Amino acid sequence: MEILQGRDFTGKVVVVTGANSGVGFETAKSFALHGAHVILACRNVTRANEAVSQILGEWHKAKVEAMTLDLALLRSVQHFAQAFKAKNLSLHVLVCNAAAFALPWSLTKDGLETTFQVNHLGHFYLVQLLQDVLCRSAPARVVVVSSESHRFTDINDSSGKLDFSRLSPSKNDYWAMLAYNRSKLCNILFSNELHRRLSPRGVTSNAVHPGNMMYSSIHRNWWVYTLLFTLARPFTKSMQQGAATTVYCAAAPELEGLGGMYFNNCCRCLPSPEAQSEETARALWALSERLVQEGPGSQSG
Repeated sequence: MEILQGRDFTGKVVVVTGANSGVGFETAKSFALHGAHVILACRNVTRANEAVSQILGEWHKAKVEAMTLDLALLRSVQHFAQAFKAKNLSLHVLVCNAAAFALPWSLTKDGLETTFQVNHLGHFYLVQLLQDVLCRSAPARVVVVSSESHRFTDINDSSGKLDFSRLSPSKNDYWAMLAYNRSKLCNILFSNELHRRLSPRGVTSNAVHPGNMMYSSIHRNWWVYTLLFTLARPFTKSMQQGAATTVYCAAAPELEGLGGMYFNNCCRCLPSPEAQSEETARALWALSERLVQEGPGSQSG
């Protein structure tokens, strides 16, 4: 990848969630082929191990491994963090890439709507559990993969207060695309608030849009999306192009110490006014903290 040309990441540790396919895989591979120790944090460990083999097939000296992480289960996030810390590694780059898209309505074992938990809350909890490692490894970076679709929604009620029923709706109020858009808005708000909190300790965070309707398995849950993606395929970015902005935010020397921003096509751009609200970001952080403090599995019946 051009962005990493001539760069050596030997000694750097990178964790990428949802790295067994698509943009996550290209991101992980790019860093592994430039010497970083890369951990593919994935729900499906069989597919993650296949991805590891694929990277090793390109460079047998690559330092790459798979670890189990199911963001739809807070206890799994906890176990991943414990297992990672047991390795006594630093953590220089954390890429929150995994995402659920076009899912039928369901609740996780933690009692929350699945898209919200996988795309936002699971990553929030992961960063919370690993923030001491990130701070110890400073300068460190978090990159949160969002989407331009964050522009088409809001998560506040008519009085401007954060509305939990919009984040984790009941079955009757659920629409898959809206749930995805809202979770992507959460991603930017989370990244901004994370940067405000951790940048004094040497950890920066930026959010990115990976690419317009890139063809990947993310849409596999509904045939309409499959058709849409197939028709659009000639006009969409390749996976490598899609990963470029993520890799740029994770590695560009000119971004050292800079964060709280949103990038598209390796360029900074303004997200929606809703995504820029510090008040909403603080409210979302407080709510997320409360939800994870209620305890992994504590909401299940």
